[in-house]
Amino acid sequence: MTMGHMILTAVAAAVLAACAPVSGTAEGIADARNSRLEESDRDRLRGDADTVAEILQRGMEAESRGDGDALLAQAQALALMGAKPEEGAPDLARQWAATAKTLGARPATAVAFRGRTLGPGYRSGKVTANGAFRTRQTYNAGQRAEIVLVPVDAEPLSLEVRDDEGEPVCAVAPSTRNLGCRWVPTFTGSNEIEVRNDNPVTVNFYIVLN
Repeated sequence: MTMGHMILTAVAAAVLAACAPVSGTAEGIADARNSRLEESDRDRLRGDADTVAEILQRGMEAESRGDGDALLAQAQALALMGAKPEEGAPDLARQWAATAKTLGARPATAVAFRGRTLGPGYRSGKVTANGAFRTRQTYNAGQRAEIVLVPVDAEPLSLEVRDDEGEPVCAVAPSTRNLGCRWVPTFTGSNEIEVRNDNPVTVNFYIVLN
């Protein structure tokens, strides 16, 4: 084996080792670090896609219980993260802010939508019973890639990522909690992302891409 082949093999092994499921919640990370962290502090410990996924989850919970102040806070958090809706997806930061206003959110909690110019992208989707949703995303070599799936309904979904040759990059078992993957691609290329629903009902979700 030549020195070039040895180096390439070592790099490939390092990339595979870096690929790992993102499991649990912000609370789980706080427990693992044996500390009691405020919500904003926990966010800073997570990857950008994980943080946006948690914000989406908290926003949906606030909207479902009609809590205008909490909903506005999550709208602001989403905007400050620089998260952008994928083409054709609703801008949840502005949508939630408008809903929060109708729910009577206190003006004192409002701030200008100033944040990062570029952050994770997100979109909503649904998977029919015993079906799969697939999309493709291009990632650059040497830059950390993140994908987080946020199930909306109380039914488990699974997540799998494959490279442009169909080889598995990451697979996460079915769960009703946020699930996803982080890895560093060796080569620039298109990855297939598959969300699978093995339930007898349609399941809605959000997916965050970074």
